[in-house]
Amino acid sequence: MKGKAWKIPAIVLITLLLLFLPIYFFYHHHHEAKAIAHEEEILVVRTMRVHPEVKEKELLLPSFLDAINTTPIWARTSGYLANWLVDIGDKVKAGDLLASIDAPDVDQEVVQAEGDLGAAIAKENIARITAERGVNLIQYNPEAISREEVDQMIASHELAMADVEAAKGRLGRFKYFQSFKNLYAPFDGTITERNIDIGSLITAGSNQYAQQIFQIAKSDILRAFVNVPQNYFHLIKDGQEAEVRVPQFPKKIFTGRIDRNSGALDPISRTLLTQVNIENPKGELIPGLYSEVKFKFRPEEQTFLVPIEAIIIRAGPPFVALVDRNDRIVLRKVKISRDYGSSMEIVEGLSNNDEIVAHATDRIKNGIKIRRHR
Repeated sequence: MKGKAWKIPAIVLITLLLLFLPIYFFYHHHHEAKAIAHEEEILVVRTMRVHPEVKEKELLLPSFLDAINTTPIWARTSGYLANWLVDIGDKVKAGDLLASIDAPDVDQEVVQAEGDLGAAIAKENIARITAERGVNLIQYNPEAISREEVDQMIASHELAMADVEAAKGRLGRFKYFQSFKNLYAPFDGTITERNIDIGSLITAGSNQYAQQIFQIAKSDILRAFVNVPQNYFHLIKDGQEAEVRVPQFPKKIFTGRIDRNSGALDPISRTLLTQVNIENPKGELIPGLYSEVKFKFRPEEQTFLVPIEAIIIRAGPPFVALVDRNDRIVLRKVKISRDYGSSMEIVEGLSNNDEIVAHATDRIKNGIKIRRHR
């Protein structure tokens, strides 16, 4: 019984030791870690690896569609409209007759010019015969006529020949205007305007008193004019593809190509006027439509997209917090190219696979040690 009496306290003591030792080691380790933390602050942070952007940049701009060729058609001779053969919406080919003009004044001028030419020819014939007779006479009998009179006869003939040429020129001029009694299509296209009716008085020319007869548009190729902001002007290249969208075709994308640009920025808006051509062989699109043009640009330099929370902006230039091999913070100055709201584009200061603090707080300082959040 005595042997069993001392075993019970021993068992209790051992049990208490087994319970106390883990608690002791836990508190000892905790106080030791706390002491180390006092000696050197260790921040727990979230980090991320950065890599260069390879995604194409997109630029969406409003625009409108215009025909590749649009021209008004005016009369080149005055008169009255005798007949018109086409109306708005009609498709025409180059050389098709559009309208005819009754020009009695021009017709009368032609008749008069023809008469003047006939009279001039008759006078030239008489002058020629007279000159020939004078030359023959002075050769046969020099005393019958003076040399001066013969010279006058020859000069009169030359003057009569000049009058004939002048009369031919006047006749040709009036016949030229007479040829404009018929109006023809200058190119393949669609009639978009008709501003006359039969019997309308037509005045030749394009001044304030003249009346535009038709307007014709060639729309198998359309042009979209867009104003490209200054930040992107250097990325605009002739021949570059663009996507063109029209609200009335929400599921369809039309392909266009940059044809040309103005070569200078507008001094007020600081934009570059750029022309994008769109093939329209089926005539699905018409001039005047509102459209949106999307450009896609490949990155020309190595850029990095980082969360805005990773940018440290204090007094001076912006920084990011890099994590070195020893898990210490290195503040690196960076250059920001564009601000996208939730992220920023960095063009200088970072390299591929750099590890940075994803959420930089005020406690981030140069040289402090960090521990990654898991």
